[in-house]
Amino acid sequence: MAEHEKRKTADQLDEALRLLDHELAGLALDEPLQIRAIGGYALIKHGVRKGDRASTVDIDTVSKSYSAAVEQAIRKVAEIADLEPGWLNNDNVLDDDPEHVENMLDAEWLPQPMGLRNIAVSIASIPTLTRAKIMASEDAVFSDRLQDTADLKDLLDFQGISTLRKFQQLYPDPFDEFPEAARVVRDHLAPGRSAPRPTERFPELEDVALDPYGLDDPDDFVDDVGIYR
Repeated sequence: MAEHEKRKTADQLDEALRLLDHELAGLALDEPLQIRAIGGYALIKHGVRKGDRASTVDIDTVSKSYSAAVEQAIRKVAEIADLEPGWLNNDNVLDDDPEHVENMLDAEWLPQPMGLRNIAVSIASIPTLTRAKIMASEDAVFSDRLQDTADLKDLLDFQGISTLRKFQQLYPDPFDEFPEAARVVRDHLAPGRSAPRPTERFPELEDVALDPYGLDDPDDFVDDVGIYR
């Protein structure tokens, strides 16, 4: 984590949004500014990031690019609230096409009642954030964004995913597109596991080979007989 980063809590970013709402009042927007938060801000709002990890430098949003006037208002709020200049950004959206990202993640957005008049804030659902972090974990191999793998582990814990089978049921990867994410999940759920076994490329066989009746996890047994907790 770079020392110069201006990391903020969700409450501080909420206050920045209120300041921005005030700045936007004079622009006579045709419709409220759309914010669909997909990163750290959403994780904090859900309570996934806690303790010393409950801060972020920005709000990543899956939105179309804002107008020059809106961008100017965003920069003004950054100066007032001591935020990074790009504290509100859509850097994750390629070709200014939010629909592409939403389709890729099968995204679901949860509206946040913040009492704002010129901004509509939504945050990504937990499954949407998990799929995003699965994809981001692949890039973490080649960058210093270790927070993506940390976020993925926290999301597993938050959802109560305690076995590889459960993870594969909820987030299947039939074409093995995300091997790094699979490694992170295996290491988190079974730390210190030995070298990869032949069943690794066919994970649906792994639990059968180790436990043919699925009794290693009581929850698995309960699910198998059609009773859901």
